Amino acid sequence: MNTGTKLMLGLGAIGIVVGILVMILGAGAVGGAEDWRPTDDIFWEGERGTDSFVHFDEGVGSYVVVMVTDDIRCDEFTLEIEGGMASWEQDWCVEDGKLPSGHEDDPEGWLHLGTIKGLEDGEEYTITTSHGVVLVGGEVIEGLIVDFLGGLAAICGGPTFLCCGLLFLIIGGVMAVTSSGTKTQTQIEITPSVEVDSENNELEDGYDKD
Repeated sequence: MNTGTKLMLGLGAIGIVVGILVMILGAGAVGGAEDWRPTDDIFWEGERGTDSFVHFDEGVGSYVVVMVTDDIRCDEFTLEIEGGMASWEQDWCVEDGKLPSGHEDDPEGWLHLGTIKGLEDGEEYTITTSHGVVLVGGEVIEGLIVDFLGGLAAICGGPTFLCCGLLFLIIGGVMAVTSSGTKTQTQIEITPSVEVDSENNELEDGYDKD
């Protein structure tokens, strides 16, 4: 087996292994994003009424998303935020006011009703809500989106590696069969040589003279 054949077979094996690993990792990333719940990354949690919290940027960002359980109607929820330059932006309510827009992408059992923006590091804020809420950092949500999209890209890219690996294996197999069937035969010709003994020749010459 020549070097080119070994290279093709090696690349094929590597391509198949990489393709399988990429798809497994991609499926894990997508599954992790789909299984996520707001209670996995709580920045602040409060009951209905008025309460306060101190914001910090590290691992959270300058905004937080407001999550509630899915038994709460969108059009019945209210929120007020005081302190600094913070502002509350509620999502539009659809389906007769029951659900927020974009609810199809919300985690099971939860609804994303809006976003509190303009939060400053170390600032204290007073929040008043009509229902219990869970606040999740914007950086957490961005990370989940990146993981989900990266997982989808990996799942789509894995078959490409597999196809390339199979192609290299096929080419390497053909090269191996071809090279083994066309072996070059080397013939060595040996020419016989005769050594003449000079002493015997002299004796023969003497006999002839006699």
